[in-house]
Amino acid sequence: METNAFGAFIEMWARAFDFSGRTRRATYWEAFLITIAISLLLGAFFPYADVIFTVLAAIPMLSMAVRRMHDIDKRGWWLLLSLIPLGGIAVSVLLLMDSDGVNRFGDSPKYGKVPL
Repeated sequence: METNAFGAFIEMWARAFDFSGRTRRATYWEAFLITIAISLLLGAFFPYADVIFTVLAAIPMLSMAVRRMHDIDKRGWWLLLSLIPLGGIAVSVLLLMDSDGVNRFGDSPKYGKVPL
């Protein structure tokens, strides 16, 4: 398990095509913020590099968002809400929710194995 924001970013890329399991809230937001920061820095110094990086990071961020939804016992399909007006706000609220423990997607990465 990661210990800092860069560890979360590394985990995002290491599990880029893993849409199963769960991801902690802190891990998701740390990786998200690092991705945004890298994209902004690349865009400031290299034309179109931010676009290329964002396209490359789309699948790893999507897989991490799906695992984050699993952490709050929701299916990844809930992310499709962001495609409708104001749905992005609802998805952001869901991504900010805390997990409760063991659910149908596995043990909690935060609490470990907790009895139901």
